Amino acid sequence: MTHPRTLPVAPDVWLVRSSVDAEAAALPLSSLVVTGADPVLVDTGDGRDRDAWWAQVEAVVDPREVRWVVLSHDDPAHCGALPDVLARCPDATVVASWAMAERLAARAPGVARTRVRWVAEGDVVPGGGRELCVLRPPAYDSPATLGLLDAATGVFWSSVCFGTPVPHDVEEVSVLDRDVWEDGLARYHLRLSPWIADVDPARWRAAVSRVAVHGPRTIASARGPLIRRGDVGRALDMLIDLAGLPEPAPDRPGGV
Repeated sequence: MTHPRTLPVAPDVWLVRSSVDAEAAALPLSSLVVTGADPVLVDTGDGRDRDAWWAQVEAVVDPREVRWVVLSHDDPAHCGALPDVLARCPDATVVASWAMAERLAARAPGVARTRVRWVAEGDVVPGGGRELCVLRPPAYDSPATLGLLDAATGVFWSSVCFGTPVPHDVEEVSVLDRDVWEDGLARYHLRLSPWIADVDPARWRAAVSRVAVHGPRTIASARGPLIRRGDVGRALDMLIDLAGLPEPAPDRPGGV
């Protein structure tokens, strides 16, 4: 296993990456840290790689200074370590969508409701000394999903959208073969959101345009390498092209 370092994304924005098995194709799992005034953690990881995850976080911020813990997705992979995070970040408030907050109440009864703040599309989290706007990504597998746009740096945290399986540990999609990236992104999204096969192409384009209109300069996904300025437009176009495509058949051992 490799233990990645905390990866700089933009000024005061850092990517925290889970360990990656270098000998097998892997779907990355990442979190985000926004430093500066009122530091923010975005997603907590699943807790299985806790020591390495905390080592990366603490390399850029003192957990006692964290003021917000934003949950972009309510799968255990994204909020599994929440109780541990709240214990180490005693002054932090959890930020989540209404649906996510209600599920957390059932899954993590130890998390006091007084430490949870609901947000919806267009709301703002005042983290890192700037405003982080809630902007839901086009593709998702849970209606509780939310994304965050940092207008100051142009970084869009897309939760699981724009994810891509990788054959080895890579920091940015720019180092991947184009065919590997395009095929991986398409297969991942058509399995993540199989309803894309039935969506109206015009409405799907409009959903992608809701992100594109903000002109993101970097897309950081919990499930893929960073997408930098030169590849952002291509990533958005690739997503648009998925409308109407069917979910791919599952991979079967032996090719059956």
